[in-house]
Amino acid sequence: MPHSSKETLTMGWCDGGMVDGRFTEGLLGSSLSASSIGINIVSRIRVNGNQIGRQRQVLFDNWADNLKTDWLLWIDSDIVLTPKVLKLLWDTADKNLKPIVAGLYFVSKENENPLPEPIASIFMETGNNYEIEMIQTIPTNKVLKVDLSGFGVVLMHKSIIPKLRLVSPEYSLFAEQEGLGKKYVSEDIVFFRNVKKADIPLYVHTGATVQHMKRFSFDVDYYNLYWQGLQTKIITK
Repeated sequence: MPHSSKETLTMGWCDGGMVDGRFTEGLLGSSLSASSIGINIVSRIRVNGNQIGRQRQVLFDNWADNLKTDWLLWIDSDIVLTPKVLKLLWDTADKNLKPIVAGLYFVSKENENPLPEPIASIFMETGNNYEIEMIQTIPTNKVLKVDLSGFGVVLMHKSIIPKLRLVSPEYSLFAEQEGLGKKYVSEDIVFFRNVKKADIPLYVHTGATVQHMKRFSFDVDYYNLYWQGLQTKIITK
């Protein structure tokens, strides 16, 4: 259903003390465009630190207990938000039917490699606490119901607050889990598993794609990949 003109939005992010200019540019540009697309941004929360799980919990509690705005838009400090993505998420979200809607971005387990393998930030459960299933085939510009998502850009409604606190009353909603060897569950996956426990639906809009800024080297592998891709694109037109 359409949003009420009285609905309010908080924008929130966590960082380690310094952010890229492209993040700031995206945040500022989207904020300035918000009123023209019917979005009433009334506050912003920034949590500085170096423990992301704790930072996210502090931000969530601040929004829940102090601000009470209708919606919270999370933006990771290495994401480039655009007015288009902001509007897509806003128009898709519904406090009753779609209280959490995430955008789409890409991650990798190989950030130190010259050409890291990109993985879409949307996943399904496998039944194994330490394994999740990557979604390989992504439809264009569709709204998908998924089990798990990354936290790069996520819009959520305040109605989820009591439900989440009920399923995790004594522990952080973002408490990372670490076992021996490669057994590790990140804070964003833990959060969305709590969302699932609380029977809150999670959706991802595949048209709401954002840039995820990561470090990589300009070397011969990147050069060849870029120019081969460009040639292929020209040939197949």
